[in-house]
Amino acid sequence: MPAAKRDSFQVAYHGKVFDIATQATRDPGGQQVLAEFAACDDVVRVYPVDDENIWLIREKRLGMGSELVLRTVAGGIEEGEDPLVAAQRELLEELGIVADSFEVFHESTPMLKALHTVYHVVARGPRTSADASRYSDPAEYIEPAIFPIDQVEHLVWDGSIREDIIAFGLLRLLRCLRR
Repeated sequence: MPAAKRDSFQVAYHGKVFDIATQATRDPGGQQVLAEFAACDDVVRVYPVDDENIWLIREKRLGMGSELVLRTVAGGIEEGEDPLVAAQRELLEELGIVADSFEVFHESTPMLKALHTVYHVVARGPRTSADASRYSDPAEYIEPAIFPIDQVEHLVWDGSIREDIIAFGLLRLLRCLRR
């Protein structure tokens, strides 16, 4: 959990991926209560697009069965790191590509009791990096999945995208691209 968030909460459980934090507060009736929250580092979700296609990934995810899951490039933002820099780093690490420009098109909180922000970033003009292989993580099994942009809405509604926050981000992206 980033230091700024840690300052106003007590950590009841510290884990590798997330913490459980508590904060004493008052309910609407004035009674003191202890509120619990899941806390983790802020994250980026990266949506590389060109004029015709979007680059997604198929990834093996623990807890989601044995099949590869269709999702976006994503990863944690390191303490003090700008979300756009994190997006560039994650795109290079996971797909071995770079892009001409990066822009945050939406910020979200995945659920009310979660203390982190998800920065949804569009990466325009993606292309393979000349030295992509030196950035890949052998512990992650990721394969690229390139789709025409006009098929994205179908992927959301037919259930190909299993994570709600990714489905929502893709629909927001389509709206952004149509403006």
